[in-house]
Amino acid sequence: MGDITPEQGRAVVAAAAAWKGTPYKLIGAASQRGSGGDCSGSTWLIFQAAGLPYDYQATGTFLDYVSRTGRFREVGAREARQEGDVLYWSGHVAIYSGFAADAANATTPRVNKAGAKWTQVNDMWSATRPDGPAYGPNASRYFRNSPPRVFRYVQ
Repeated sequence: MGDITPEQGRAVVAAAAAWKGTPYKLIGAASQRGSGGDCSGSTWLIFQAAGLPYDYQATGTFLDYVSRTGRFREVGAREARQEGDVLYWSGHVAIYSGFAADAANATTPRVNKAGAKWTQVNDMWSATRPDGPAYGPNASRYFRNSPPRVFRYVQ
């Protein structure tokens, strides 16, 4: 058993990009690309589409699943993130991407409350929240106050 390859990680990211624009719906394993999904359901189905299956896990059971099965391992603080890593916060999961081969989604133009324009540098694919933006590229540093824990699929 070992970590997924960089090529497999890129396949995860390509599958995540196919979910772009999918509306947020809190429906877990019933998520469907194009019609609606949440963070755990979309992540699970994206890994399935990339040929990297695991048992569906709601975000709240993900850490227990990791510990019981060894299907994912936590990436060490000194290790570089890899395309397709799972970013985990309490209550949320997302898929890491450096967007090196995807210039169209690497940044997002934004406007702050004062009307000043700025550019967000993206590093993840994610469903966000009810009534939030559709599934798409986002930036982990603006998503939550704390950094995510990072997990890599093990085959």
